Amino acid sequence: MSAMGLTETAISRIRSHELVIEIGLRVEDEELAQAIVDLSRTARRELLGIGLIPAFTEAEASSYEMLLTQHLMPEIAARLSRGSPAPLMLSREETGDGSLTGLAGAELRRLTGLCWSHTDFGRIGAAVRARFDPNGLKADKVFATEVLGQEPANGNLLEIALGRAAAPAPEPAPGSDWFAERILEAGRLRGLDRPGPVWTPELRFWSTAEPEGTAEPEPV
Repeated sequence: MSAMGLTETAISRIRSHELVIEIGLRVEDEELAQAIVDLSRTARRELLGIGLIPAFTEAEASSYEMLLTQHLMPEIAARLSRGSPAPLMLSREETGDGSLTGLAGAELRRLTGLCWSHTDFGRIGAAVRARFDPNGLKADKVFATEVLGQEPANGNLLEIALGRAAAPAPEPAPGSDWFAERILEAGRLRGLDRPGPVWTPELRFWSTAEPEGTAEPEPV
């Protein structure tokens, strides 16, 4: 048990998540594209493994989790890999009817944020952990649904990829970009002087300044 009251298992899991983010920030677009499409496919297998989706078919996605992992994430990956000497190969299931290909970046951001904000990856990730790591022996492994369920204001691999594939407006209109609005608000709450609409490592550090009027009174 650490001084903060965290178990070694919890600390190991936190470090594993941090490593995912650090790698995501460092790699080139082509590598990030492959990571995102691999993440989407692994997440779908995990959803299947806990019985939340039927067997692998070409049926239309019928939930926010499936729409995100089956169509939106592959489209983000495809945009990241454009111009690559080794084009990303997507399945017919992932490309669907091709309608996402023609979307403007702002609309792709709006749809991705809308879907993510309605997903339940926090609960799903916990169910996947309980199913595939019941004894807690894989604390150094992060499951795909756990990666997707990370709070974007604390670092989320999907948000990092989306920011590269479709850059947000510096000050998005209300309701137009869920990810950017959430990160901007978190930056303000955490005391950043000039928060941006995409996640950066600065957002890991909370402001220690006390709000006006909350300081302890001086002794008389």
